[in-house]
Parts: sequence; structure tokens; C-alpha cells
Amino acid sequence: MQRLFLSAALMLFPLFLVNAQEYRWKAGFEYFFDNTEYSGSSFVGSQTMNGIWFNPIGSVKWDSVHALYGGVNLLKIPGMKKAIDKVDVTLYYQYQTPKILFRAGVFPRKDVLSNYNTFFFKDSVNHFLPLIEGVFFRIGSGDNFFDAWMDWTGYATPTTRENFFIGFSGKAAHELFFADFQSYMFHYANTRPSTPDWGVSENMQLQASVGLQYDNPGKVEGMVSAGILVGYERNRHVEGTLFKPVGFTARLNAEYHGIGTQNTFYVGDPRMRLFETFGGDLYWGTPFLRGKSYAESEWYIRFPKTRRTKAQLNLNLHFSEGNLFFQQMLNVSVDIGNDVP
Repeated sequence: MQRLFLSAALMLFPLFLVNAQEYRWKAGFEYFFDNTEYSGSSFVGSQTMNGIWFNPIGSVKWDSVHALYGGVNLLKIPGMKKAIDKVDVTLYYQYQTPKILFRAGVFPRKDVLSNYNTFFFKDSVNHFLPLIEGVFFRIGSGDNFFDAWMDWTGYATPTTRENFFIGFSGKAAHELFFADFQSYMFHYANTRPSTPDWGVSENMQLQASVGLQYDNPGKVEGMVSAGILVGYERNRHVEGTLFKPVGFTARLNAEYHGIGTQNTFYVGDPRMRLFETFGGDLYWGTPFLRGKSYAESEWYIRFPKTRRTKAQLNLNLHFSEGNLFFQQMLNVSVDIGNDVP
């Protein structure tokens, strides 16, 4: 049996060498600084977040459409006493053609869900939980696509509750006109074995918009849209805790030679009605949506970008509960290697 296995391995190994002709690597450095001045808000507190991610990764690609990626993500938080504060693993299979993208494993969220705003994922999620652990599928490309994805964020144990995302998004555009949507369902279940006082909860969100856009990358870009944000929030363990918030949303973005603004507005039913019970365990979006209205105005400068480096400085304004709150952000990234786009 051992001799048969060895013979089979020796026959398959040359075939693997023929197909796996492309070996690539990349080492990424990312620094983020995020200072929030939210004193006076009843929904969220002030804090300063900063960190340094170092992400070396290697890949094997074959037949022009298949690839395996493996790497490690190391987080250092300045001011903490540990040499490394967090270690994550990137490990995924990718199938890619001009019209299809499929990933399975553990891979960066920013690569595939950049069309989701802070109504769905607040800034701290993107800072400290940058990976999806699941699958992603896209059909189409550019401004015409449909996505489906799953992110398994918590495995049931005696002390940990099962939780995961299932999401869909898409966009269709023709000349200046477009329609798009983003959605997810977050399922927050019980431990295993189950804890008697706990049950199953869901948080679902869908944002759908129509609008106009103009793209001239590196020079003038703009977008304006209007739409709705609908939700479904429920704690199955407690009667009378089903909520279906609905509201109006608007977006207005503009950029000129790297200087720009992105604006989002919501008015409607208060959201996150179970926040006092579950907090951020159930809700991953900005807590400002707990009010009847909310507006965020981001103003930024993109510094001269190269193939390997980019940097952006933000001043974000938040309008909530009749008050104005400030946020300052700096993001710097550097990539080296032979797998840099």
C-alpha cells in the first residue's frame, strides 16, 4: 500500500509542477489612526483607535484562473505592552475569470465588500476584524454585478454563541444611471450545549438606491442617490421584540484630483432596538442609527498614490441628536512583492 501511494504521488507531482507555474508573494503594511470625539452622544462614546497590520502572504496560481493563498496577519497596537496584540491567518482558494470571482476560506473583507458603508459595518469592525471567514461569489464586473457571501463569525461552544452573516448585494448601471443594493442577515444563536436563558436573534438590513454617477478616475468623480433602508430585528426568546424599521437614505459623493467628500443621510424609524440587550454582539453598524435621523459627512485628501503606496487623511462630521461630532482618521498602506496589482 505504501509503495502504491508513493508511486501515485510521484506520478502526480510532475503534473502539479506543470500546472502550478506561477508563485507569487506580497507583504502588506497598514497603519490606521481613528480619533472619535463623540462626547455628549447617548449612542456611542469617544475613543482613539490606532494599529499597525503586517500581512505577508504567498500564492500559487495555475491554469490562469485558480489560486491558493496563505499568509498571516499580525496586529501591533501602539502603547500596548505586547510585541504582537493579535494574530490572524489568511488562507483561501480563489477562482477568477473576467466575469466570475469565487473565494472560499479566510480573506480580506475590503477586497470584496467595499460597497458596504458604515450603516452595515462600523469603522472599528474594519480596523480590528478585517477578514471574512466563509465564502464569496460574484458574477459580473465593474458597475454591473451580483454578489452572494457568508461570513462565519462565531462557532458554537459551551461559552461562545453561534453567529454568522449571509449577505447579497449588486449593482446595475447604464451611462449615468445606476441602481444598487446592499444587504445582510446576521444570525445570533445559542451556545452548544444551549444556555437556557438565551435564544436566537436576527438583525437584517437592506439598503436599495437609485441615482446618477460620473466617473473620471484621478480627475472628477461624483455620485448622487436616494433610496430606502429597511430592517428586521428580533429576539425569538422574548415576546414583543420584533421590530421592522424603515427609513429614507440619500448619498452625495464628489472628488476632484484626490480631494473629496462622501455624505450619507438617514431619516426614519430608530434602529437597533435591542442594543441595550445585545450591543455590538448583534449590531455591527454605526450606533448613530439608534436615532430617528443621522448624517455623516466625510471630507478627505488622498495623497499622491503609487503602485505600492497610498495614504488618506479624513475629517468626518457626524450629525446626531441635534449635535455635531467630529472624527479624524489617517490610513497609510504599503505593499511590496511580485503580486501587487
